[in-house]
Amino acid sequence: MKKNILSALALSSFAVASAFAATEAETLSNTDNNNTTTSMAAKPSSALDFIEQNGQKFIHVSSISSADANTQFMQNVNLVNTQRQQIELLGNAQKIAQNQETKDALAKEIKAAVESLEKNNKTMADSYGYSLARNYIHAIAKTRIYLKLNDEEYKAAKEDPKTKPEELLVRGNDKYRLISEIPGVEENNIFRQNVQLVQTQRKQLVDMKKALETATGEAKTKLEEESKKAEEVLLKNNEAMTQRYGFSLARDYLMEVEESKLYTQVNEEEFVAAEKKAAEKNLAEGAKAIVEDAKN
Repeated sequence: MKKNILSALALSSFAVASAFAATEAETLSNTDNNNTTTSMAAKPSSALDFIEQNGQKFIHVSSISSADANTQFMQNVNLVNTQRQQIELLGNAQKIAQNQETKDALAKEIKAAVESLEKNNKTMADSYGYSLARNYIHAIAKTRIYLKLNDEEYKAAKEDPKTKPEELLVRGNDKYRLISEIPGVEENNIFRQNVQLVQTQRKQLVDMKKALETATGEAKTKLEEESKKAEEVLLKNNEAMTQRYGFSLARDYLMEVEESKLYTQVNEEEFVAAEKKAAEKNLAEGAKAIVEDAKN
């Protein structure tokens, strides 16, 4: 297996748009190390659902509860961000325009673009509590991991009486089978950290192998030793990922967000007001329950 691990791992992919930063860690995470604490950890008596990160508080404003809804949300976020960037580009072009006619034409484009953005931003605020004027944390609460199957594997899975229909997924010409569900914000943070780790380790190993092609002498010997250690670590972590999630760098996957929660950054005054409102709501609901019990 070691002989073929590099070529196998180098060909795998996630069918999801992600960007991962390099990490110096070698082993998989078992705890959430993103310096984020939930309301339960930060303040057990609080009635408010919030996240505290780097000294800033973010309160829960909406939940997105299906794969399609989460896909739509991300498309909408990308749209308003793209519109904002386009307005900035148009503004820069207007500043350097050489004649008034061009400036006026760009001014009309900017006005139309701003009106469109304002309309879409209001829709986002009404639908999700999201606005470009705020900072947010988009916390993943549930992820489904689908393994990509070839035609033979898909046929076997479909004919297997143990396979539930909802476990199979077809996207265009690609076929998948559900292999893992990851519930909970903390668990999803850990999963993504671990995916980032093994993908970074794979890239480092590929770079080492490439450098070995031209290395000589002591440098080559040292690089061979480092490459061997890196391969052993990657194999160990990849095996752990397979056992924990059914995920291996040697296969292709679709990662689908099933549930997520949106938190918006607030100042201390806004936080206190939101916390008071949440407490009053809980008290009102409690009183209503007591009245209903008394009637019965």
